[in-house]
Formats: sequence, C-alpha cells, structure tokens
Amino acid sequence: MEKSLRGYPRSVKIWLLVGLVMVVGQIVIGGITRLTESGLSITEWEVLSGAIPPLNAADWQVEFEKYQQSPQYAKIFADITLADFKFIYFWEWFHRQWARTMGLVFAVGFVIFWRRGYLDGPLMRRLGVVVLLAALAASFGWIMVASGLIDRPWVNAYKLTLHLALGITLFAYLLWVTLKVIQPRTAGFPHSPVDKVRWGLNFVLALQLLLGGVMSGARAALPYPTWPDMNGDFVAPVLKDASAWTVENLVQYEASLFQPALFQFLHRMTAYALILIALYFVYRCYKTFQNTRLRVTNTLLITLLITQAILGILTLVNSVGQVPVGLGVAHQFTAIAVVATVVYLNYLFRPGRPLRPVEKVVENNRKKSLAV
Repeated sequence: MEKSLRGYPRSVKIWLLVGLVMVVGQIVIGGITRLTESGLSITEWEVLSGAIPPLNAADWQVEFEKYQQSPQYAKIFADITLADFKFIYFWEWFHRQWARTMGLVFAVGFVIFWRRGYLDGPLMRRLGVVVLLAALAASFGWIMVASGLIDRPWVNAYKLTLHLALGITLFAYLLWVTLKVIQPRTAGFPHSPVDKVRWGLNFVLALQLLLGGVMSGARAALPYPTWPDMNGDFVAPVLKDASAWTVENLVQYEASLFQPALFQFLHRMTAYALILIALYFVYRCYKTFQNTRLRVTNTLLITLLITQAILGILTLVNSVGQVPVGLGVAHQFTAIAVVATVVYLNYLFRPGRPLRPVEKVVENNRKKSLAV
C-alpha cells in the first residue's frame, strides 16, 4: 500500500492538521464564551435544529423569554436588553456551531479516506479514540451548561474544568496522532536519562491546567487581583483560618473567599514550580544531548512558559470587577501552545520509535560487536 512505503497521503495530513486547528479554535471560542458570560444564553441542547439561529423578531423573543427563566437572568442580568442578549447568544451559538462543523469535517473526511483505503488499522483505532474524546467533551459541555440553569447563575467550576480538560486531552491526543502520520520516523531519544524530569514536567503541567480551569470557573481572580501578594498578604488570611477548611466551602464556593483564595494560591505556586522544573529539564537536555531540534523545542517551551506567566499576571491584576476578555483568551491560547510543545517533546522521547535505515545499520553493528 502507498502509505506503508511513502507514508500517508498528503490529503490525510492536511485533514488532520485542519482538525487540530479547529480543536484549538473550539477551545479559544469556548474561552471567549465563558469570559463574556455567554455560556448560559441558550437553555436547550438541540443537536440539529440548534444549528439554525433565530431568524426573525418573534424567534428572538422566544429565545429571550427562555433565557429570562434562568437563574443567571434573575440574579445577575435582569436588566439585560434584547440587543445585549443577541451578543451573548451569538457566542454560545458560535461555540456550538463550530463544534458541529468540526464534527462534519471529521466525518466527511473519514468516510472519503476510508473508502479510498488511505486509513490503515492503527490509524483507524487512534481516530476511534479521537471520536470518543470528542463525544465526551461535547457531553460534558452540556452537563456543564445545565449546572448553571437550575440554582446557580454560573456554570459549576468543577464541571467546567472537566469539560476543558477533555478538550485539551482531545487536542493533545489528536496532535500525537498527527505527528505519527506526518513524522513517523522522526529521530528521538527513547530511554533517556532525563525521563524522570520529563514525567515530572508532564504531571505539573497537567495539575496546572486543572487548577487554571477551576480558577477560571470560580472567577478566583476577582477577589485577589494583585501580584506578587494577595491583597497585601503572601497567603490570603482566609487560608490561615482552620475553620474555613470545610467541604462546604469547596462546594458552595460563591459564599466564601476560601475556595477562590485556595485555588489562586495553588495556581500561582504551581506556575512557579512548572517554570523551575522546565528550566531544570532544559538544562539536563542541554548537558545530555547535542540536537538542534530538541534545543529549539526547549527554547520555545521556556519562551512560552514565561509569556504564559506574564499574561497570567496581567490578566490577574486587570481583573477588577471583571476578567479582561482579551488577556484571558491570550492566556488560555498560550496554555494550548505550551501543551503542544510538551506533547512534541514527549513525542521525541517516545519509546519504540521506528529506526531509520542508517540507524538500523548502527544498531546491527552494535549487536554484532556485543556478540563478539
């Protein structure tokens, strides 16, 4: 088959790259939707008919009246006008419509390439995992929205974090699949002496993303919009109060400063730890390997982490009354870029990579010398 000799067809590679761009777009649009308070503007989940927005004044009035039954309208936006409602409705509709378009692009491409025999067994199985992750992300997206339509005027921060985590996992896995299609024989460094540091980097990055999701969902920047302190204290006073450490304060986080203070503090400390671990990882790589591609990737990683930290600080100190949309979206987009860079680093260090012909000769010669 053509793909076994020369790799997968160019059209398959472009299709996967388009999918990656669309997943990034979905995450970014989701960030805009959240920061503009648009996520609860559509109170129903309609897979097909929901793709058509209101087309006349009567339809808009029906949708507006549905929104007026929500806790967000009653508790926060009771003075919202129809024009304001159309703005927040657009972002939630666009977020869902982008997801529908993404699914359509994937489905059409899959059918075409499958019929032409471009997709072999391993790639088919990996694409099956992609579909599963996308379905889970979409399902938890509605669960997240539904959490803000009963009592709370906002979506649940923990459910939002799970939805975001699934979206980032989908992006990371699809990037891995794309790399295996586009660069199946990229030279790497399996079984390397820096593996323990690399896995530490992976773990701390994953933890930081989860903390950032909860912080975002709980609007934890708003009570403490200062840096490097938290309204004058390194550790917020509420965290020093033993009586505040209750499950109730973690669950009903709007009623207390405890949960926002806790997750903002943890998010800050984890950011510092992540940068230090990344610097140590880059240093170890520099001392161990002489490889231009690895050095460029590591330089990009440090640059992105520093940029991400600066954007995070700027977002925080400008979160007076409301989180700034532009800075918040830039902060989230840079986080995706960090994830992409770390995924590529993991790809370079992956075990069991196929050897190039010249590497096979070296490996055979090494085995012969050992045998002698």
